[in-house]
Amino acid sequence: MELINAFIQIDEPVIDIEYVTQELLPDGPSGKNSIVDVRCFDSKQRQFIVEIQIIRHESFLERVLYYASKIYGRQLPKGRQYKELKPVYMLSILDHSFDLSTNLWLHSYSIINEIDLNKKLGGIHLVFLELEKCKNLGNFTMQRIQDRWIAFLTEPEKFLAMSKHALHEYPNLVKAVELLDESNYTQGQLIAYDKYMDSIITWNSTMIESYDNGFEEGIEKGIEKGRQEGRKEGIYEGSDITINILKALKLGELSTEAIAEQFSVSISLVQNLKDLI
Repeated sequence: MELINAFIQIDEPVIDIEYVTQELLPDGPSGKNSIVDVRCFDSKQRQFIVEIQIIRHESFLERVLYYASKIYGRQLPKGRQYKELKPVYMLSILDHSFDLSTNLWLHSYSIINEIDLNKKLGGIHLVFLELEKCKNLGNFTMQRIQDRWIAFLTEPEKFLAMSKHALHEYPNLVKAVELLDESNYTQGQLIAYDKYMDSIITWNSTMIESYDNGFEEGIEKGIEKGRQEGRKEGIYEGSDITINILKALKLGELSTEAIAEQFSVSISLVQNLKDLI
């Protein structure tokens, strides 16, 4: 509740919370199954989704909008009225930066009137906290609630080293630190936690395997494409260059131009391979 109130701008603060399943079931057998980190609602029936994103996703904004709108649209059973719809807030805590055009680290999105920006629809709200930018600030103070939670999220090991006496003025941080410390868990809680982590690992492994299978197919197509493009440029002497370019593209650490320069090929060749995968 303190985390939500610190980073989501709402007219009335959250004073109670009930947790619900994190799984968002698909509309039909061919629909997409989704899992979020935390999903809850308060006594006003406002729904809140809180998640942490470690890895960059190319379609991140589309995905969070999909999640939030999915929950918003599922509120009304048959026979209920649209006026009964309650707002949905999604707080995404990112371990990276997604908006490099600004130094702002907290972003709030909602549906607004494009002419009169003061007019907005209150159904869906997306909030993004960029921890990577926050780490560069380095001037956190325990007196500011946002600073406390940013410090906890970016450097939790420092809070683990602090005594409860030092943290006694911040009871919610004490609870958060206790949750970080496995020695406070009962055997039953540890088993439940292990099962939860196992389900996440299984889900992630399935996604990675699917990606890798698709990537291998992309490599095969890419090698053939590289042969064709390489012959045009007169530089192709086997598949090693193409494979290494594809690997560099998969890592995503270098720009198209940098990869082209590294392997002494044209930018168009690298771009063609990038489009393939």
